[in-house]
Formats: sequence, C-alpha cells, structure tokens
Amino acid sequence: TSIFSVANWDTSKDVKYRLRYSLDKKKHSYEGVIREEPTDRALTFGGLTCQHAMGFPYRPLVENLDKSNPDMLYFSGDQLYEGNGGYPIKRQPEEKAILNYLGKWYMFGWAFGDVLRNRPSVCTPDDHDVYQGNLWGEGGEGISFEEWEKVRDAHGGLVQTPNFVNVVNQTQCGHMPDAYDTTPLKSGMTTWYTELVYGKVSFAIVSDRLFKSGPEMVREGAGRIDHLTAPAKEGELEAETLSFMGQRQLDFLENWVTDWKGANMKVLLSQTLFSNVGTHHGPTKEFLFGDLDSGGWPKSKRDKVVETIRKACAFHINGDQHLPFMVQYSVNEPRDGGWTFCTPAISTGYPRWGQPDSVNVPYTDRPAHALPNTGCYRDGFGNVNDIYAVGNPTDDFDEEFDRYQKAQKKASGCGKVTFDTTARTIKMEAIRFLANLDVDSEENTYPGWPLTIQQSDNDGRRPIGYLPKLEVEAANQLLKIVNEDTKELVHAMRIKGNSYTPSVYEQGKYTLVIGEGGKEKTISGIEITIDPKKVISI
Repeated sequence: TSIFSVANWDTSKDVKYRLRYSLDKKKHSYEGVIREEPTDRALTFGGLTCQHAMGFPYRPLVENLDKSNPDMLYFSGDQLYEGNGGYPIKRQPEEKAILNYLGKWYMFGWAFGDVLRNRPSVCTPDDHDVYQGNLWGEGGEGISFEEWEKVRDAHGGLVQTPNFVNVVNQTQCGHMPDAYDTTPLKSGMTTWYTELVYGKVSFAIVSDRLFKSGPEMVREGAGRIDHLTAPAKEGELEAETLSFMGQRQLDFLENWVTDWKGANMKVLLSQTLFSNVGTHHGPTKEFLFGDLDSGGWPKSKRDKVVETIRKACAFHINGDQHLPFMVQYSVNEPRDGGWTFCTPAISTGYPRWGQPDSVNVPYTDRPAHALPNTGCYRDGFGNVNDIYAVGNPTDDFDEEFDRYQKAQKKASGCGKVTFDTTARTIKMEAIRFLANLDVDSEENTYPGWPLTIQQSDNDGRRPIGYLPKLEVEAANQLLKIVNEDTKELVHAMRIKGNSYTPSVYEQGKYTLVIGEGGKEKTISGIEITIDPKKVISI
C-alpha cells in the first residue's frame, strides 16, 4: 500500500496521471484521471455499502455506476465480509491475519478499480471490515479473541489486534484528509474521522461504532441481548456512562457545523442510520422491536448528534442496513430533525425488511404517495421515524436464481445523490442491481424514489417566531445565530442570495454573526418581531 500527496493541486481542470511500478521483475503502469472539481455545477455522488461475495464481481451494478458517472463515490462500510474469497478468516497470528484481510480487501479493488481510478472516493470501515459481525467499539478498546468468543453476541470492543485494525484504517482511509484529531486511542488504534470539502459540499466523515457502548452496559444475560423482543421501557436502556459517537467526535461535529469555508451545503457520512427502521431480519424473517447494533440506541446520545447536525441543515448519508430507506429524523416531536438516505447494499447477504404494516405497528401521517410501510413509526427505542420510502426484498430469493438475480431480489443496488449547491436542493435516487439505465423505466428504481428536498428541510424544528429580515449587500454570506441566554448555537448556514429571514425556537435575545474569515459583523440583542417590514441591512 502506497500513500503519497501532491501539494498545491490545481482543481480547475482534468489531469491525466500514470503510476509506474515494478513487480516480480516486470514493469507495470496504472492510469486514470484526476477530475476537475465541480464548483460551478451540481455535484453527483454515488453511495455504496455492503459487498457480500454472493454477488461478486457485481458487474451489472459496476456498469450502471459507470453510466451514471458520479463525481465522487462513498463506500460506507463492509467493503468485505469474512467469507469473501471462498476461504475462512484467520484471526491469529497477527501477520497471517493481516495477509488474510488483504486478500479479501483486494477483491474490492478488482470489482471497483475501473470506476475508482477516475473519481475521488471516501471509504470507511465498518464491523465486517475488522472481522466482526457486530461492533460496539467501546472507544477502540481491544479484547482478546478468547474473551470475544465467550461473549461474541454481546460484548463491545474490537477482537482483532490494534495493528490489524490500523492496517484496515490505512488501506481503506489512508487517502482521505488527515484525521481531525490524530491522537491514537488508548489501545493504540488510529483514528480517521475528518472533514472533506469538495464541489462546495462540506462532508463530515465519522465512525458511528468505534466509540459506541455495547449492550452489556444495560442488559444482563447470555445470547442475543442486542435483540429487543419487546419495546424498551422509558429509561430502561439509558445510562449516563453510555457512548454513541464519543466526546471526541461530538466535539468535531460541534466545530464542523460552524465551519463553512468553501461550502454551500453540509453532509454527514456515517456507517449506519440513526434509527431502528428495520422490522424483520435473517433467513427466518424474525420480527424485532429493535436491534442495539442500530444507530437508534442509545437514544439520548443519538438525539444529541441529530440536534447538532440539524443546526447546519446537514443531510445524512449511510448504509449498513441491507435495505434502502429515506427517513426524516425526530427528537422532541415528529419530523423536527433532518433527512437521511440509507443506500442499498451492493450485494445483500444477510436479509432485512422494513415492514411494520405486516405486524400492525401503529403509524401516522402516511405520505401522499400512500406506499405501504411508510409514515411516522415509533421504533423500540422510542425514536419516531418518518419513513418516506423503503425498498424491501422479495420473499423468494432462496429459490434457484443466478447470483445477480438473487442480488436483485434481495434489494441490492446503489444510491445516487445530486447536490445542487446553487439551488440548495438534494435529489435522492436508489438504483436497482439489475437496472437498465439505457431505458427510462420505473423498474430501475425502488418505490418512492427519486425524491428532491430542500437544504432547509434538514432542520425540521417548528419556529415560534422570526427575527427581522436580513438584507445583505454581498450575497451568500455565512450566518450564525447564537442564543444570548444559553450561549448555544441555534443555526449556522450560508445564506442563499442577499436576503434571509431567520427563524428561532424560543423567546429571548439573539446575536447574529454575518461573514467569515476575519470579516465578520456581529449584531447583538435581536428579538422576535411581528413587523414584516422590519429589516436589518448589512
């Protein structure tokens, strides 16, 4: 694995590159294009996750990805599974375990190398990448293989050695910007959570499992204590000592929502969505009220993250679930959070379904399209999730089909998101594994897609009033609103154009900070007004 950087890169034009190297006394070359950064048009984004070898080498999907021609790619996790390659995992000794991993990792390169060579990518490891079926990282602390075997269904921590995990981090994340905080974890494991600004979009790239607490912190017993077979009682699964993303990453996000240099829009990239919207899972299609491996728990710490990112109207993209979803989050009331797009799995192994209707889970506010299994549902952890669309597998995928037909029936595919950084809109598309993109057909996508939302839809709070309208001489200025009583940031976003009417969510006085880069103007003592003619000119 070779990592190098080129300083002062000119992003305004396409640049061909050629990498030459020698291997086994033969000379080879690897060629591609470093693309012009799309700063004067919409940014197209390919979202991919979970590549089980059942569908390898995923040729129809890879060809569709090439045809759709995204500007950048995001592989959100499970770039490999333990069984990929047809040989078992080797956990120890360390050197052989690393070689064992690399063989499976190279399969990812064989499958996607032709699209990776010509566009930038973000790649983040998840549980299977570090040889675990579920992962509660407990702050990156490792445990011995013997300890893990005793409590493999429930225990937090990473079973593989820190050096093994660091190899995974380097091979998958080494090309990304430097970590926000490069201080290693107590175990010696490296970190990779970071920010990337590309095409006028600011991406926060985080690990939603590395710092997460395990279920044994709140539930006793043996077996699948991570499976919720009855709805949790209020406070049953809560404790002050629980962690969701960890304080380090929360500090990063608090800083990220205020830093808009070079960006018109904000997007959070993580491994899984922050809710439990799947209802059935596994070969026997077992119903669960919740799964502690999901991002819906611990709820109070999850709520803090949703509250933080909505301050910047940040959109959320993730994967992991083997099931495409479009969901709007809730914290205190339905739909007061932002939107998330959980992309389809590249190739689904373990099946899941989102079918609350089939077990009569109560819902409200079904969208106008009236698709089944949509609307506001309460999950087993108490999160109210407004499900706009879900792409379920069929129930006959176990019959005799070839691997690509089986991938199609198991709801495999990829996601595409178009960020119009001028109009400030976000278009979500879910492309089926066997889609024929040469033909405009509803068969290419899942019910409910595509959907276009506004950037502002990612803060669903209902305002109690509005501050005076701002008229700004210089267009597209950064605006921050701070509550003077609590000193908390209420809102941070780049104004679209020259005027904006700020909304607020409680009575009080507010400070407005307009501008950035040492050229800010601060106005204090601003209160809610009911005079539509009242204007602050800047």
